[in-house]
Amino acid sequence: MKRKRIAFVIHDLGVGGAERIISNLSNNICRDKFEVHLIAFNAQGLYMKDVKPDVIVHDLKVSSVKKGLFSLMKKIYQLQPDRVFSGMGYVNSLLSFFIPFLNLITSHKIYWIARETNIASIINKREPFSGIINWLYRHTYKNFDTIICQSCYMQQDLIKNYGMPKEKMVIINNPVNSEYIEKMSKEPLNYPFESTYINLLAVGVLRKQKRFDLLLEVLAQLEDRYRLTIVGGGVEDRALKELAKRLGISDRVAFVGHQDNPYPFMRQADLMVLSSEYEGFPNVLLEANVCGLPVIAFKCPGGTDEIIKEPLNGYLVPCMDRDALVCQIQQFDKKQFSNESIRQYIKERYGLSVIMSQYEKVLD
Repeated sequence: MKRKRIAFVIHDLGVGGAERIISNLSNNICRDKFEVHLIAFNAQGLYMKDVKPDVIVHDLKVSSVKKGLFSLMKKIYQLQPDRVFSGMGYVNSLLSFFIPFLNLITSHKIYWIARETNIASIINKREPFSGIINWLYRHTYKNFDTIICQSCYMQQDLIKNYGMPKEKMVIINNPVNSEYIEKMSKEPLNYPFESTYINLLAVGVLRKQKRFDLLLEVLAQLEDRYRLTIVGGGVEDRALKELAKRLGISDRVAFVGHQDNPYPFMRQADLMVLSSEYEGFPNVLLEANVCGLPVIAFKCPGGTDEIIKEPLNGYLVPCMDRDALVCQIQQFDKKQFSNESIRQYIKERYGLSVIMSQYEKVLD
């Protein structure tokens, strides 16, 4: 049987949920069925080292999607793939405009697949040229043959706000590579989690969406026995450290920056707190659970409430409600959670083999 040629399209393979998914898909899709190509606008980043040798990487060597769009179309024309899988919302929106043209000039009909990465109606407002992107979502995004949504909320957002045909969409949750995470979580950690405190953990890029500022305000309302470790770097770093000083909690919060391997932190902390104001489908929640770590999170727009099954793996509180978050953290009792039950629940629902089989049905 002749293998189908599939081309995954991504900006780069730096830190992020979309990058991790593309890495997992390109590495684990069935090689008996697919010849795997990866087209990157800039083939750099943390996950490049994990790309398997048989993945054929095409580096467009451009700094932005805008600069590399025509290079991307040229590469697709040269490859003549059977499938094109685009994995980021703003790339998808621009590519969607050119799909009819590419179908005309290629030797066969390409099957076009978009994976939506976030809540489009929210994220598009914050993008440069938001009016153009919203126009593309409403008028040309339908050119994709299949649109993969990470959550039910994401699907409903596209239907309600952009008139996307439901029959073109399929919901596939993010996979979690539990074996890899469990292995990496056992690496030595030279960090002083002290058993005399309740050790809270937050992991993510330090940007406004994650609302680490609100989390610091929550910590200021908690007793001295609570300590917070924030893993991640980003543009909000300095402002958050200054806020911690103003709140008088600098001695109770540690900013440890970006960590290539955050999983030992997840394995050794007592509780993860997810304070985002919206999420697509938070990989960090799945990863924390694989490490046996329970989570308290805002019930924000997105897929968070589709992952948390109270009281098995954590609790939800009303979105952006500081007092409710404080109260729920104060009620937290580590003894009520079974680390092994949390791990098993996530593996059964979101394990790599489970989710990959769903992707292969779409791709095949």
